[in-house]
Amino acid sequence: MLQPSNRINCAIEGSMSVNQIIAFVYVLPLALTLLGCGGDTTASNLPKYSTPSSKPLPEEYRVLASHLSMEMKTDPNQFRNNRELAEIMAELQSALLDLREIKSNDKEIMYLSNQVQDTNTLILQCINNLNALPKPPDQGTLFVGSMLDGFFGNFLGSYHRGLDAEAKQNALNVELQSAIAAADKIDAALQLLPKVAKKYSATLCDSTGRIVVDFNESWGNSRPEDWLVLQNRGETLENCTISVQLTGASGKVRKNVHFLKTWPKDTSMWGRYQSGVEVLGRTVDRTTVTNVQKLDITIYSPQFATQIQYVYLGAEKDKDITHICKDLSFQGAYQSYESGILWDRQRGAQFTLKGVSFIPKCRIDVTFRKGDESKSWHWNHDSWMKGETKQFSSPKGGLSFDPDRVDFEVSFPTTNYKYKTTLAVDVESGK
Repeated sequence: MLQPSNRINCAIEGSMSVNQIIAFVYVLPLALTLLGCGGDTTASNLPKYSTPSSKPLPEEYRVLASHLSMEMKTDPNQFRNNRELAEIMAELQSALLDLREIKSNDKEIMYLSNQVQDTNTLILQCINNLNALPKPPDQGTLFVGSMLDGFFGNFLGSYHRGLDAEAKQNALNVELQSAIAAADKIDAALQLLPKVAKKYSATLCDSTGRIVVDFNESWGNSRPEDWLVLQNRGETLENCTISVQLTGASGKVRKNVHFLKTWPKDTSMWGRYQSGVEVLGRTVDRTTVTNVQKLDITIYSPQFATQIQYVYLGAEKDKDITHICKDLSFQGAYQSYESGILWDRQRGAQFTLKGVSFIPKCRIDVTFRKGDESKSWHWNHDSWMKGETKQFSSPKGGLSFDPDRVDFEVSFPTTNYKYKTTLAVDVESGK
């Protein structure tokens, strides 16, 4: 089971500053990456061993794949967020210099190289244009300025201030839309890498005992990203192109492609998949799907190749959520009946979340028991924060007895994991 600690935390603000917008150009799907434990896997009918490729892998492919593919790291702490714009531009320019040197007899390699060069150039141009454009004031500055204009009777000044800000924002949006379109082209080129790698790959064989797969989906307070770990338990591999197709419970699919020049024996490689952000009416930088059901993984290299299907939804996901919720607890109290002048307080219970900082959408079942008598109701909540107390009151006249115990159960969509506890009630005091 993957156990990434709370070492990696990133939050997406509700609004983006100009610097964030500019830097975001390189956080688009895969434009950012123009750079350089066992799970539930289905049985394979593939041969036990691969037949090595008779065609040598072109050096030009290594250069192309190194700049185009999504990164994998030996440690999740190595992934970085909020990189400086100057560093990003330098890496884009370095990639351009390398790609311009590619001369290959493989037409597909040349096609992809030219596509990436053209798109990379466009992204650099967008960044330069964004840097050069006048920036609109932030919302606070605009509001204060407009308020002062209105207060002193300068209606035209207030109106012009709003138009000027809108025009500046529109100009920025035009460049940002161009960058998003360029990133889509990069993503399309990325999807074609495995097609090229397959031509120079060994034949497919069974991965049992050689490649171990594990996956964790973002859930609750665990982390904001999904994580994949692939462990090589066989011999050192060279020039591995790794295609990872994620399928969600709704049928949506996302394919990510990685490239490893060297994959040492007994080494785990981490891949980070993100849910993306909303910009100009669409989701960008999305490299995962909601409620991952399974992963189809294909590995191509000149000496070894395999296909693995990893089923996540079910036992694997249940194990992960059980681990995340190992410290989950609640503090409860019984609420007795009290008559009132305007309304009566009905019997019920209240519970406060402890142990974890947050749980997502959940269903709460509360059963009030006394001897053989019992009454049950359920409630649905979108979320529950640590320290937050929620009230669970019976409907008017619904609970006619004071219970001696209250059963409390929390369940979640897409997992069989449940949290259960029983609250003992002091019959004499009613607490």
